[in-house]
Amino acid sequence: MVIAGLAVVLIMGIVIQQPSLSLPWSSDPATETVTGKQISDPIKLTAFETEDPAFRYPVFTIQLVENPFGYPRVYMPGTGSYKSRTYQVIDGERYEVFPLFGKAPHLPLQHEGSTQMQWIPVGILEQRRGGVSTTFRVPETPFWRISIDVTADRFPGQAQFRYVLCDAGTGSILDGGEVLGRGTMRSMVIPSGKDMYFIISATSVDAYRVVLEVPRENL
Repeated sequence: MVIAGLAVVLIMGIVIQQPSLSLPWSSDPATETVTGKQISDPIKLTAFETEDPAFRYPVFTIQLVENPFGYPRVYMPGTGSYKSRTYQVIDGERYEVFPLFGKAPHLPLQHEGSTQMQWIPVGILEQRRGGVSTTFRVPETPFWRISIDVTADRFPGQAQFRYVLCDAGTGSILDGGEVLGRGTMRSMVIPSGKDMYFIISATSVDAYRVVLEVPRENL
């Protein structure tokens, strides 16, 4: 019996160490043959494409100065209705006379109404009173835009917002505009790459926001 037991243990050890061996009384598990038609199409993996992050450009803040009398020009031109007057604009070698307030005439209108152009803010001025702003400079670009939003909920019939954009070196007027009551306006401007400042008059205005915008393709 001892010899028989040792023989059984020896046989079982050989089978465990050699999986390829099989006992006469054992049978292999049934396997199914898979044909080519039963194989499904291979899964195709594509690289994950991340979305481009939103384009951002550093935006500078424009403030109103407390003592602007060192500037070459610190007063609004003319009196009465600005829209009916004309002013001299001197910019380098150019010398023009045109209506200052309203749509700037020195840029083709297709740029103003283009829906394909993406405008990026580069500077912002938010206030509720008038005054003279700190100097600033817009990045070099063939043209840029001034967007203005005026809020006047308390006295909409009396509110009046006016501005002029001046060359900080000479004080010459580069652009100007007017909003009566509450509303918005945009003005296209050509000069850039130079120091400039705003002169702003705000009467019965709750708040206003001036945003300087540049086409993304020029940044």
